Amino acid sequence: MIRLAHSCDLTRLADIERSAAQRFLGTDMAWAVDGDTLPLDTLHQALAAGLLWVAVDGERLCGFALAMPLDGDLHLAEMSVAMPEQGRGLGRALMRAVLDHARQADRYRAVVLTTDLHLPWNAPFYRRLGFDVVAPSYSSGLQARLQAEAAAGFDPARRCAMAYPLAQRPV
Repeated sequence: MIRLAHSCDLTRLADIERSAAQRFLGTDMAWAVDGDTLPLDTLHQALAAGLLWVAVDGERLCGFALAMPLDGDLHLAEMSVAMPEQGRGLGRALMRAVLDHARQADRYRAVVLTTDLHLPWNAPFYRRLGFDVVAPSYSSGLQARLQAEAAAGFDPARRCAMAYPLAQRPV
């Protein structure tokens, strides 16, 4: 089940993020396994804005998606599914919740994100959901996001920006 996050969920999201990051072991992004998790302030802001969703199996949190407005779009800032729960369609269900929200809000032109071009659970996954690669110049916010990622150690040659135009596609 996908639902909006509750304040009591926030302290458990870092564990999900760390678990999901284990997927990067053995890839060009293995260094990210030891990266920082989202700051609690960021989670609180997304919660207050109604832009934080969780995947729940009974009482257990399995994943989450966090979005934020960016240059007239809704930016998927983070989506993580705990390693033991991956491959069950939770990422797709979380993405569907983000797209549904963006469409119903009727104020965003697209849902956008930045991701790795080659890892199968990154750009290829989003392509299967209907996202298209866009030029970094698509928006100044996405361009700044890619620059910040490069400064944080991501290989710019492997990164891309993607968009799902809401006006042209059904959910």
